[in-house]
Amino acid sequence: MKILEEIGLTKTEARIYEHLLRLGESPVSSLQKSLDTHPQIIYRTIDNLTKKDLVTVVNKKNKKFVIPEHPKKLEELEKEKLNKLKNSLPELIDIMNKTESTLVKTSVGFEAIRSFRRMAINELKRSETLYIIGGSGDRFYDVMGDDYEEIENKRIKKKINKKLLAFSQEKEKFNQDTNRLHTDFRYFSSNHPTLSSINIFNDHVGIIIWSTEPILIHINSHEVANSYKHYFNELWLNSTN
Repeated sequence: MKILEEIGLTKTEARIYEHLLRLGESPVSSLQKSLDTHPQIIYRTIDNLTKKDLVTVVNKKNKKFVIPEHPKKLEELEKEKLNKLKNSLPELIDIMNKTESTLVKTSVGFEAIRSFRRMAINELKRSETLYIIGGSGDRFYDVMGDDYEEIENKRIKKKINKKLLAFSQEKEKFNQDTNRLHTDFRYFSSNHPTLSSINIFNDHVGIIIWSTEPILIHINSHEVANSYKHYFNELWLNSTN
């Protein structure tokens, strides 16, 4: 039966266990003859099934007999495995979180940008701030589409602040943005094409490259995020309204 292999038995273990269910208690020698399998394979497999608590081996009249456990034992064993996994999850998650203390992921496409902005608004708490360096007007609004209105409504409802730095040529576009509550815009006096943007919140830094299919480089690091926030504050002091 395939299910026996799917829950972790080898093909040979599954074959012998299923055969034992049909035979019931059986001498090892009879089992070997009925399966026409090499004795070493039979003994090794029985030993493995014994370790898995699926068979019991007893001695009777100088013969080894194998007794299969009731199939319900399989369910009990799976429940034990699941409980062990549940008990180990906090430790495994802790290992993952430590590994991800500095984690870099790259993704491509409109949905990657939308998901990152949505994550920012979901994770930020009331009165916390989303920092943006190099805000892109037309390109950003085009990529966000209808999701922008929904995400901004949630930001405003949570009273999350947004501080955005952009080049002066983007000013007219941002002035048309009706979702300006809890938002501060500042601009650099020079004009340059906005080829990339940097979003910073909590321990996250998102570097967005505005190619035809936008690219998101997501850095999850407390130290890196703090460094970018410091950089943002320096730039903020050297910009104008």
